[in-house]
Amino acid sequence: MPTRLFETAAPDVLYLVDLSGYVFRAYHAIAPLASPSGEPTHAVFGTVNMLERLVRQCRPERFAVAMDSRTPTFRKELYPEYKATRPAPPDDLKQQMRRVMEVIEAFPIPCFQKDGFEADDLIASVVKQCRANGMRTVIVSADKDLMQLVGDDVVLWDTMRDKVFGVEEVRERFGVELHQVRDALALMGDTSDNIPGVAGVGPKTAKDLLSQYGDLDGIYRNLDQIKAKKLKESLREHETEARMSQRLVTLKDDIELPFSPTELHFARSGNQRIRALYTELGFTRQLAALPPDDGANGASAAGPDPANSSASTAASSSTRPTTNHPNPAPAQPVEIKIVSDPALLEEIARGAREAKQLAVFPLLIGETTLKASVIGIGLASSPELGYYVPLAHRLLDAPRQLAESQVFTWLGELLAEPGLSLSTYDSKSTLVVLQQRGAQIPRADFDARLSAYLLDSGASVELERIVKTELDLDLPTRELRFRGKGNKQIPVDQVPIDEAASFTAERAALLLRLRKPLETHLEEDTLWKLYSELELPLAPILASLEQVGVAIDTALLATIGSEVNARLQALEKEAQELAGNAFNVHSPRQLEKLLFDDLGLKPLKRTKTSRSTDAETLEALSEQYPDQPLPAKVLEIRQLAKLKGTYIDALPGLINPKTKRLHTVWHQEVAATGRLSSSDPNLQNIPIRTELGQRIREAFVAPAGCALVSADYSQIELRVLAHLSQDPVLVEAFRTGQDIHQRTAMEIFEIDADEVTADLRRQAKAVNFGVIYGQGDSALSKSLGISRLEAGQFIAAYFRRYAGVTRFMNETLENARASGSVRTSFDRRRLVPDLTSSNRARRLAAERIAMNTPIQGTAADIMKLAMLALAAPVTPGARMILTVHDELVFEVPHEEVPEARERIKKAMQEVTSLSVPLVVDVGAGPNWRAAH
Repeated sequence: MPTRLFETAAPDVLYLVDLSGYVFRAYHAIAPLASPSGEPTHAVFGTVNMLERLVRQCRPERFAVAMDSRTPTFRKELYPEYKATRPAPPDDLKQQMRRVMEVIEAFPIPCFQKDGFEADDLIASVVKQCRANGMRTVIVSADKDLMQLVGDDVVLWDTMRDKVFGVEEVRERFGVELHQVRDALALMGDTSDNIPGVAGVGPKTAKDLLSQYGDLDGIYRNLDQIKAKKLKESLREHETEARMSQRLVTLKDDIELPFSPTELHFARSGNQRIRALYTELGFTRQLAALPPDDGANGASAAGPDPANSSASTAASSSTRPTTNHPNPAPAQPVEIKIVSDPALLEEIARGAREAKQLAVFPLLIGETTLKASVIGIGLASSPELGYYVPLAHRLLDAPRQLAESQVFTWLGELLAEPGLSLSTYDSKSTLVVLQQRGAQIPRADFDARLSAYLLDSGASVELERIVKTELDLDLPTRELRFRGKGNKQIPVDQVPIDEAASFTAERAALLLRLRKPLETHLEEDTLWKLYSELELPLAPILASLEQVGVAIDTALLATIGSEVNARLQALEKEAQELAGNAFNVHSPRQLEKLLFDDLGLKPLKRTKTSRSTDAETLEALSEQYPDQPLPAKVLEIRQLAKLKGTYIDALPGLINPKTKRLHTVWHQEVAATGRLSSSDPNLQNIPIRTELGQRIREAFVAPAGCALVSADYSQIELRVLAHLSQDPVLVEAFRTGQDIHQRTAMEIFEIDADEVTADLRRQAKAVNFGVIYGQGDSALSKSLGISRLEAGQFIAAYFRRYAGVTRFMNETLENARASGSVRTSFDRRRLVPDLTSSNRARRLAAERIAMNTPIQGTAADIMKLAMLALAAPVTPGARMILTVHDELVFEVPHEEVPEARERIKKAMQEVTSLSVPLVVDVGAGPNWRAAH
């Protein structure tokens, strides 16, 4: 189980920030910003965001930062070449570093800094003092050198990736035990710090050496036993560098520091100083979030999250550009009651009937909702009172727990009463939980997660973020992160009932507090109809799809797997013949050496430790070196192996042993365009145009007595584009049933229909879809294998001939820049703050989003309307089982197939009215491939 942060606001935990590292990362990660006076501020802005977010999320009782020395360190004296490859810091970074120190003093946060020592050494010394005083430490840093300090009482937290490193994560990162991390670092060296290490020793070799010989001394004591001649020679030749590297990576933990647990106590008291600084720096969002009093409550001063907003505009723009919603009122505490007596169920029922509402928040443990066990349920009919019904806690001292069947029978009867409104955090998952246990609730009346998603599809939909935004309350993280002895994670079903009750019942009560503000925002932002008439009614349909699942032919998958294994072996043999020697095709390090050292190809990009051989690089190398077929061959092997691992090998293991069917998890609130997605497994990524993808679809089969019926919208996004743009050529082509790709070829190449060859139609098709996705000449040239000049000419010809599309795109961008958002035909909204970014790459990406979203989002909405129209069985015994992109799949009894095909086609084509006809292709067969 992944390591988690220590419990929020624990009095014995010190949050210790590697401030130098964070200022440097913020400087390079965030687009340039300036204060009203023109002073550079982007590094300060990023650092302040991180600090505010940490305070808000963790509510630290003890807090400190560490800064690098202002003078050369002892390592520079030890090894003059240490960090010699690093350029001098830019002047504007030095200026911003001084500003960051002013912010630290204003909070105030204790700062450890000492001439001659790096922040890493100061952190090591502070950690040692914490351990001596019985304190735990969260090191806030991304520096791998600090992983030497991790233990049961110390974790390292990279906040920019939200990754927590405990003992297991460090072992996984280096492949060695904690006490061997230092020597692993010494052997590998570090190019960023110019630590030499041993030539030819990478992570795997270091791991193997330390696993066999224990430490650096052990390696050199047993040098003659090492069989690899080249490695032995390198170790012997570079022993001096290895020993020096070991001294350089060793953290000094005996620095004398003014350490006092009392003085490390954090309570924001410098509100006025922070207010003045934020005003001077132009941080209006952080300024507005400061409390009006003396600022003692640091948790309430929260800046924007850089992960979900544009760094270049976040200081001055609202996350909801169309509406200024009022600040939330002060929150009242939630009273918690634990239900172990059946009589209390009647008390809950009376309260629900009087209030005409009930919020349900289940506490689950399991991989997916369908497979999960319910540990307990949070219930509330009042925002001030929450109940917790424990069901499956494994504790010897647990109070009497009610039987699950008794509770769900009672709950189903209660929620079936007329006029009783059901509030949820995630209605689809809650319905799956209830329906699987016999409470056949048809739908929920409020879904906080869907509401938040519709208001800002680019923001987190986690309940903690929603509660903070709407109620100004800080909740612990959504997962239970309770800790036992030795900081070990306690399984959810072993969490003390009073703690689980506080966690779960509070959330149920808070759902009732969230309902009014979220529904008000949906109304104000013209999203209520989309929410109430499309998204909320769709949730129970997806809940049904999850529970129904699809039948899989595992024997066929096994056969396909054997065929793919044989093909992979043949391809690997071909790759080795192309290379001229045997090598491990699946080893990035061996491939790196082969491509760039042996074959002399030019590296295109680098990671921290190597030259990249990722898919993008291999594809680019294939184009750059057409006479060298090895990169393309390796890419083919990887793609084949990925399909085999993701689907052919994995699907049989995902079949539910009870239903004997595969059950994917459907998501409404992931794709910002409104598209549905799936996971566990992801059925959206099975390729449809490759033979192997078709073979995999062949394994999705109909049960005995049934056929699969597939209904697929034909070219729906191009038809939506014709409708939105009202381009006369496009509209005419679709109304008269022309081949749209042939028509585009006629337009951009200025030829007659009988002159359009298959290749010209293929090129026109690429242009048609490239326009929808905002593709430029570079991407189009790659997809067609032509020059950028020629690709640019194709695009220019398209917009010249389709003037209505050009006008539509320009108007869409103009409106988006004015409002900060774009909308679909059904009023789905997507915020695009980066349209005004000073960062060109971000701005261009935002422009592509703005042009594509109305098209793709409208198509997604039409698909969802079709699902609503076909929710009830179209014929007796028929049922919907899959939705993938623009396709719906049904199981239909054989005798009903002809009628079902007609009804499905009619419903999908008539679900909405466009300027051009919607066309649906319908097929049927014993499996998905045959039906499509």
